[in-house]
Amino acid sequence: MIWFWSLPILPFTGILTFILTLVVCSQVLYNPRPGGNLPEISLLGIGSAYYYFVFGFVILLVQFLLIIIARLQFLFQSQSIIHRAILYAIHATALVSSIFLLIMAIVNVYDRPRLHIIGAVGMFGFLSLYCLLHTIVAFYLFIKRSEAPQYSNILWPLWFLVCTILLTIFFSIWGTKKQTIPQYIAATMPFLYILGFVPQFWRQAKTKRRDTALPSQVYYSNELRL
Repeated sequence: MIWFWSLPILPFTGILTFILTLVVCSQVLYNPRPGGNLPEISLLGIGSAYYYFVFGFVILLVQFLLIIIARLQFLFQSQSIIHRAILYAIHATALVSSIFLLIMAIVNVYDRPRLHIIGAVGMFGFLSLYCLLHTIVAFYLFIKRSEAPQYSNILWPLWFLVCTILLTIFFSIWGTKKQTIPQYIAATMPFLYILGFVPQFWRQAKTKRRDTALPSQVYYSNELRL
């Protein structure tokens, strides 16, 4: 039950970890860009802030992987329309993105700038692909809602779609114009995306609690009859 009740909280702790990592690194460096612009995220992981940067993103990576595993588990248990091999393949893209995230976090942008950029681009690219594929799955399950009643709410497929579109747009703007604000927005979109998992995680935890309590209730009622 600890596992199931922690799942609705993990997306929020992930957002908090991301924000705290950037804030702490920024305060350690205290190196604002001219004109008051936000520094690029990569520039927050240099010098004395490097270890804070790596630690924060490693903790974030662990939370992200737990969320992805939980989402895959939920899809397995809540529907039988989409083959498990397809779901494995889709969620493998999220795993690949986490590998690139680790590269981006560990490789200092000043020591090996090319490898660091490959990590950042690969992370955003595979995250975008995962969001796109998962959104297609969400809409497909909504269309087949008569066979998968847990996916009868159109709100969450639309939420996933909007987050995916915004992620793609701002990632493209950042890649072409190297502006920092689009980079921060693009980096925030995956966290907003996985917030769409929270309601189903919450219902799953409540169902598991009810199923766990049921045997003891049945035993108690039988004991009373005896």
